[in-house]
Amino acid sequence: MTTLTDSVAPETKSTHEAPSPVLEVVDLTIRYGGVEKIHPTSFTIGTRERVAIVGESGSGKSSIANALGGFIPPGVGEVAATTMSLSGRSLLDLPAKRIPDRRQGISMIFQDAMSSLDPIWSVGSQLMAVLPKGRYGSRKERAAAAEERLEQVGIVDPRRVMSSVPGQLSGGMRQRVMMAIALASEPELLIADEPTSALDASLAVSVMELMTGLTVANGASLVFITHDIALARRFADKVLVMQKGEVVETVAARDLDHARHPYTRGLLQCMPTLSSAQLDRLPTLDTVMTEEPAA
Repeated sequence: MTTLTDSVAPETKSTHEAPSPVLEVVDLTIRYGGVEKIHPTSFTIGTRERVAIVGESGSGKSSIANALGGFIPPGVGEVAATTMSLSGRSLLDLPAKRIPDRRQGISMIFQDAMSSLDPIWSVGSQLMAVLPKGRYGSRKERAAAAEERLEQVGIVDPRRVMSSVPGQLSGGMRQRVMMAIALASEPELLIADEPTSALDASLAVSVMELMTGLTVANGASLVFITHDIALARRFADKVLVMQKGEVVETVAARDLDHARHPYTRGLLQCMPTLSSAQLDRLPTLDTVMTEEPAA
């Protein structure tokens, strides 16, 4: 069986010098209970660009992802921005709902695939529900398209998986199903919130290779949130570094070793290495960060 990843080199970074923005965010703020969690922050995501958001737990990475995806309903939080647009379409003009709808052009892969999939519906039903309406005239055509999507994410027995409910699948298989569902709607922007946190190291690399390869093949931009700077370095074009609710540095992934902000340098120094394995205590941010920025 040939999948998209057979023909796409997932580690080949985007070659566009200055990609046009598919997403533009200016002065985004997010408040919960009146307390500002995300301070005014701005960034852009280029067409077909792959961007990693890194930082400590609680720095606001998932809040930004949820705001972009429309998953912060009124009563839970307040989202405001001067500009927040996808391909020129404002994301701020959409009506706020207690139960959010999927935003056109954006798909999201969540950290826990089991809780993100409906435990009762079959995988096939959930996948066919998000296929573009009007393109497939019959249930048979939709089922065939759904099976093809499962094959594209490396599932070798799509018919069995189609008839299964999520609880009958392994964690890695559920993550692949989530990927197939997210890409089935043909998004312009795919957001993945800690997509590898529940996976072992080798499977994490495999899932990232698959996800980045598929977004390249589908012409989509990718934002992925991760604590793993090694994955960010390997699979992203650029990295947004978050600290205490704001983006403190934006740096090309290939230039991470030359990052200027003390926090970014601190994160890099805390990465486990073969040499640090010999230490009695691993480095921590409070011991490696310096007060003065790099010259």
